[in-house]
Amino acid sequence: MIYKDCIDASLDCVKACDRFAFEGFNPSEAHVHGHEWAVSCSEVCNVVGRQTARGLCSSDLYEVCANYCDETAKKCDKINHEHAKICASSARKCADACRECKKDCEKQETEKRD
Repeated sequence: MIYKDCIDASLDCVKACDRFAFEGFNPSEAHVHGHEWAVSCSEVCNVVGRQTARGLCSSDLYEVCANYCDETAKKCDKINHEHAKICASSARKCADACRECKKDCEKQETEKRD
C-alpha cells in the first residue's frame, strides 16, 4: 500500500505543479524561480509515479524526488498565487510519500543482497 500512496502523491504533484507552471505563471511577476522548480518537480514526480506503477523500486530516485519536492514547496510557498500554494502543498505530501517509499525500497534492496 506504501507504493500506491507514492504513485498517488507523485501524480497529484504533477497535476498541481503543472497547473501552476503552465496556467498560473506570469513572466512579469516574481514567479520565475518557483516556476522553474515547479516544472522540474513535475518532471521528476512523473518519472517516480510511472516507475513505481511499473513495480520498479529505486531508493535513489525516491530521494531525488523528495529533495525536489522539498525545494519546490519552499520556493512556491513564497509566491502569492493560488496555484503556487497548491503546488507547494502537493509537493510536501509527495516528499513525505517518497521518503516512506525510500525506506521500504531500501529494506527490499537489503533483503535481496542478504
